Amino acid sequence: MKRNGLISVIIWCFVSCSFVGRAIGQTCSESNKRNTEALPSATVSLQSYSSPGWRVTYYPEMDCQWTIGASNGFRIMVDVREYIIEDGEGADCVYDSLRFYDGANTGAQVTSVCGTARSGRMFVSSGPAALLRLTSDYSIQQAGFTMRYIMTKTDDHGGCGTATTLTATTNTVQYITNKQWPDSYDENSLCRWTITSSSGGKVSMTILFSDMLSGEECYSDTLEIFDGSSRTDPSLTQGYFCDSRGTFPSRSSMTFVTSGTQAFIRFRSIASGWRRHGFFLSFVDVQGAVTTTQAPTTTTTQPPNEVCSSGTVQLTANNDTQLIQSPSYPIFYSPNMLCSWLITAPTGALIQLKVIDSYLEDTDGCVGDYVHIHDGSNADSAVIATYCGEISSSVNSTSNRLYIQFRTDGSVGQRGFQLEYTVLYDYSTPSCAPPAGVTNLEANATAQYFESPNYPDNYNSSSTFYWLIHNPSDTGYIRLEVEDSRIEADPYCTYDKVTVYRGPCTTYPILSSFCGVEKPTVTQYTGSYVLVVFTTDATADFRGFRIKYYVTTEVEKTSTFWRDVALIAGATIAGIAAVAIIVGLAVAAKKGKLPGMKSSGPKKRRLSVSSLSSSSSSSDESDKESSNKRKRPKTALRSKTKVRLPPVKSAKVETLPKVSIKGQSKLPPIAKK
Repeated sequence: MKRNGLISVIIWCFVSCSFVGRAIGQTCSESNKRNTEALPSATVSLQSYSSPGWRVTYYPEMDCQWTIGASNGFRIMVDVREYIIEDGEGADCVYDSLRFYDGANTGAQVTSVCGTARSGRMFVSSGPAALLRLTSDYSIQQAGFTMRYIMTKTDDHGGCGTATTLTATTNTVQYITNKQWPDSYDENSLCRWTITSSSGGKVSMTILFSDMLSGEECYSDTLEIFDGSSRTDPSLTQGYFCDSRGTFPSRSSMTFVTSGTQAFIRFRSIASGWRRHGFFLSFVDVQGAVTTTQAPTTTTTQPPNEVCSSGTVQLTANNDTQLIQSPSYPIFYSPNMLCSWLITAPTGALIQLKVIDSYLEDTDGCVGDYVHIHDGSNADSAVIATYCGEISSSVNSTSNRLYIQFRTDGSVGQRGFQLEYTVLYDYSTPSCAPPAGVTNLEANATAQYFESPNYPDNYNSSSTFYWLIHNPSDTGYIRLEVEDSRIEADPYCTYDKVTVYRGPCTTYPILSSFCGVEKPTVTQYTGSYVLVVFTTDATADFRGFRIKYYVTTEVEKTSTFWRDVALIAGATIAGIAAVAIIVGLAVAAKKGKLPGMKSSGPKKRRLSVSSLSSSSSSSDESDKESSNKRKRPKTALRSKTKVRLPPVKSAKVETLPKVSIKGQSKLPPIAKK
C-alpha cells in the first residue's frame, strides 16, 4: 500500500515538475515566455498565426508551444510561409529552433528547423493533433515565423484510376483530393470526377487549398472544372488552375457554381523533379438561389489593370482579411507601370500588412521593379519597407493609413506580389519598438518635457536610453524643441549623441541627430510616432538635455523640406555661375587676354620715330629703349595720330667701301696642259 502511494507521489512530482515555470492557456508574451497556448481548432478554412514579434524579433530564453486540434478523421496541414530563426550547427539547431510535433505533446515525433527559409516549409500531421514549439537562447534573436493551417483529409473516390461519378447532397459537404494528398508527390497521374446534384439543383465547388507547380502557364499540374459533364462544356476555372502554396489563393473567389445539375473535374500531373502536394476541394448540392462562400476566409480587393493609369486606389481596412495583388497576378506584370493603393483604417486603429507572395525583378538596391510601403497617406511618408526579388517583410502601420506604391521599369516582368491586410486594434506600442527600457510618452497640444537621466547633473556613461512619443490623434504633427543641450561634442557625434527617428523603431529614417550644444527643432510630418535614442560612451559625461514636445498643426518654417529646397536652388545657381566663369575664362584664354599670359599670335614690335631715323643704333640702345617702354605707366594711351616717316636715302654702290682680302688662296694652281 505504501509502495503504491510512493509511486503516485513520484508520478505527480514528475508531471508537476515538467510544467514548472510554464503558463498554461496564456498568450506567449514577454512576461509569459514559457507557456503552452491552444490555437483555434483547425477547420477547412485557412487560419493564420505569427510568432510574437514577427518580422522584428522574438524573445530571448523563450519556450512557447502552440497546440492545434482538428475533427476526428482529419489531418492538420501547417503551411509555414516563412521563418527566420538563429541558425545552429548543421541540422541540430542547438541555439534557437522551431519544432513540429506530430501529436498533442512533445513526446510525439518531431521535426526541427532553423536558419532562414523565405519560402517556408509544409508540415502535415498523421492525425487530428499537432504542436509547434519555438525555443531560443539568451544571445541572438531573429524575426520568428508566420504560418497558416487547415484541417484536411485524403479522398480521391477512386477517380485517379478510372473516371468516377459522385452525387452532391444538400446536407453533407464532401471532399475531393488527388490520390497522394496531403503527402508530397512527383509522378504522372490522371484523375476525373463527374458530380451530379441529387436535388436537381446546382453543384457548388470550393478549392480549399492548392500546392501545385504554378507559373506563367500551367504545365506540370493542371486542374480544370467544367460547367457540365465533359471537357467540351464551358470551363468554370477559365482554363487551367495550378496555384502553388505560395500563390494560393490567386483569385478573388475560389468557389465555382454550375449553371445546371452537373460538373466535371479533371486533374493531371506530370513528373517534373519537383515535390508538391496537389489540391483539396469541397462540393455540395445547392438549391434555389445560390450564395457562395469561399473557404479561405479572405476577400480579395484587386483593382483592374487600369489602376496604373487611373490614380491611387482607395481601400478600407476592416476586421476581414483582404488582399492586394499586382495587375494580372500571377501572370507576369507589364513594364513601365506606376500603381498605388491607399489603405485607410478606422480612427484609432492600425493596419497590419502581410506578404503572401512576392516575386519581382531582382536588382541591387531595388532600382528596377519594386514595391514601397509608406507609413502614411502618400509617397512623401516614411518608407518602412521596400520589396524586390523574392525578399519581403510584413509590417504594421503607426497610424490608420498605409500607402503602397508599385513601380516597374522597361525590362523584365515577373509573377508579381500578393499582400494581405487587416485592421489591428489590440496594441499598446508597435512590436518593432525596443522591447525593454522604453519610456512611453503621449503627445498632445499641451507642451510637455523629458530630460536626460540625472539632468541637470551629469548623465551616465556607457548607456542607451529610449523615449517613444505617440500622437494618439490622427491630426497634427509631433514637434520636438531642444531647450537645453550640453552633450560631449564631436564634429560627427561619434561619442555621445541624441538620435530622433521618423517612427517607432531604429529601422525608420533619421529625422535628426545632434550633440554638443546644438538645439534643433524637429517635426514629424509623416507618422504618429517618434523614437528618441540617447547613447553615451565610457568617457566624458556632461549635463545632458531638456526637450519640449507637443502636437501642432503648423508647418515648421525652417523645416527640412524647405532647407532642402533652398540648398538645391543655391547649388543650381552656383553651378550656373561656375559654368559662366569657366566659359569666360576659356574665351579670354583663346584671345590671349588673360593677365600675365603671352599671346600665341605673331609678336608685333612698336617702333618710335627716333629708332627709324637711326638705323645704325646699337643693340644696347635698342634694349634700353625697349626697357624704357616697358616701364611706361599703365595709364598711358596709345596715340591715334599717324606718324609720317622720313624717306630713306638710297646708297650708291660706288661709295661703298672696298673690302681687301689679305688671305692667300691655299688651292694649288691649275697646271696648263
